[in-house]
Amino acid sequence: MEKLPIELGILIAKELPTRDICRLQQTCKSFYDLIEGDSELWRERLRCQCGTDVLWSGFGGFTAPELRRACTGTLRFKHRYRQGGHPTPPISRLLPHKNEDDQLQSRRFQDGRYAYLEESSNFNLIPGGRFLITVDKRWLRVWDLGPPGSLNEPCEVVLHEINCVDTQPKIVDVAVADTDKVHLLIREDHIVREIYISWGDRDIERRLPQSFGFDVSQYNLNGRSRAGIFRRFQICLPDKGQRSVEGLGRLCVLHSHRRRLDRCAAQHGPMVALGFGKKFLLWDTSDSPDKNWVASTTRTERFVGTYGQDVFFHQGYVFAVDADDLRGFNLTGITYCSVGKGVVDIQDGTPDLGYIPTPQMWTHQQLLPGTFKAWASDFMLHKPVADEGPLFYDIITRQPDANWLDSLPSYVRLCFCFRPDNPSAGSLLRTKRYRTANQPYAIPQLRFSLDDGVAGYIWYDSLDHPDRERQLQRGGIFVSILDDPDSPEPSILEADPDFPEPAGSVVEGLGDFSEMIARPNNETGVLHVSMCPLSGRVVVFWNRESKELDDRVLEIFDLYDSLPTI
Repeated sequence: MEKLPIELGILIAKELPTRDICRLQQTCKSFYDLIEGDSELWRERLRCQCGTDVLWSGFGGFTAPELRRACTGTLRFKHRYRQGGHPTPPISRLLPHKNEDDQLQSRRFQDGRYAYLEESSNFNLIPGGRFLITVDKRWLRVWDLGPPGSLNEPCEVVLHEINCVDTQPKIVDVAVADTDKVHLLIREDHIVREIYISWGDRDIERRLPQSFGFDVSQYNLNGRSRAGIFRRFQICLPDKGQRSVEGLGRLCVLHSHRRRLDRCAAQHGPMVALGFGKKFLLWDTSDSPDKNWVASTTRTERFVGTYGQDVFFHQGYVFAVDADDLRGFNLTGITYCSVGKGVVDIQDGTPDLGYIPTPQMWTHQQLLPGTFKAWASDFMLHKPVADEGPLFYDIITRQPDANWLDSLPSYVRLCFCFRPDNPSAGSLLRTKRYRTANQPYAIPQLRFSLDDGVAGYIWYDSLDHPDRERQLQRGGIFVSILDDPDSPEPSILEADPDFPEPAGSVVEGLGDFSEMIARPNNETGVLHVSMCPLSGRVVVFWNRESKELDDRVLEIFDLYDSLPTI
């Protein structure tokens, strides 16, 4: 090995996956020294490993050890939470508190924890894990958390005023648009309320945002009317130079959908797809913010009460999925209409906007249609979505003969193989069923990919769980690792209506469970979690309740700092 030319050694290493590079380093000191300090090798390995799914400017200025740490992030995660492992508690940091004058300060409670503004319950780690977005009624902020393993105080690098007067904005989607750009979609919800004047009499309070300057009398508003304001931003985070925020457009959508809208949105280039129950809306922001375009379509619901839903882009099509079926819309056949003042009306009974061609449809043939709960795991798309080839997603279901209250849910995994040159030849096949068993919570809140077909699931009871007493009894955050690669070969035939389950087609549980983060005390519950296994970062928003105090804390956990080098 010592006689091997350096150039040839580097070429060999560049062709290997990350795990094999780490093993190669262990063969001799020459290879260890050669590989350990080569920034370009680790940068190229990281690029092959992550593609365009991370914000590359977040790795600017990284040293070779920091790039190696990022490359081995998913390996570290599996090592930390492998079966039988006993990980040490992660190291935590907190965001600085902002006072009314918008000055950074550190306000501690008696137990040494920081308070954070309630309005900042909306946050998201940018893919790559270095930057954190927070949104409140007034400000959009971006925080630099530092390279993986850094424990410095978070630094505010972007401050942009948004001034949401009436309601709290929510982050709907964050998508990497370029090597140094991120597209952010936020939403404000407004409700047209029914006011009961006396028994049998009622009136409608038309509480709609006035910033759009439209006359509410022009619209047929009633007790089912809702208004969602969507704002789209481009956040520029170059490695060097000025960091900035640019508004790409805003849209006020009048609709009649009364279910949760948290996950029914996706972004791809200038396009935004939005789902509102049986209404589907496309929003094009390629022109200036005051010249956006929209198109909508309405579907006929076969089952009353079906509302599990999500949308995504794939191979030049946009797809909408719910409990009934998967529908694909060709983006090239759409006719748009102008937004005008920025208000669109897609309430029940209103005509469609523009023209969206009839979609290609694939039926799920669920055993219990229309019974999905509006929780995070109704629909779990396996991300990142490949540019081509098969993609996978899971849908929650229950056995038809089981007691609804006592039975545990299971997950049907579906493989979707799409051919844009011949859409009707695409296939949607069920591959496996995963029964949840012996886990601390009934359903996972999110799914993430590691490597080599290994996936992780995050489990916790959110504060809006119907069983409040149970939520307070547990409240910790758990992780499970499932080593079961996706396979396009189905083991359950789509044509069989009895849903047979031959040997090997049913997986008991969703992997081996470990407690990732323990809750601080019995009065503290989880509001929201965002994580990036690549950087080993987990951001948790806690809600602490007691007789004397009701506060919320945003805490950043770094998982890998105490781990040995792989």
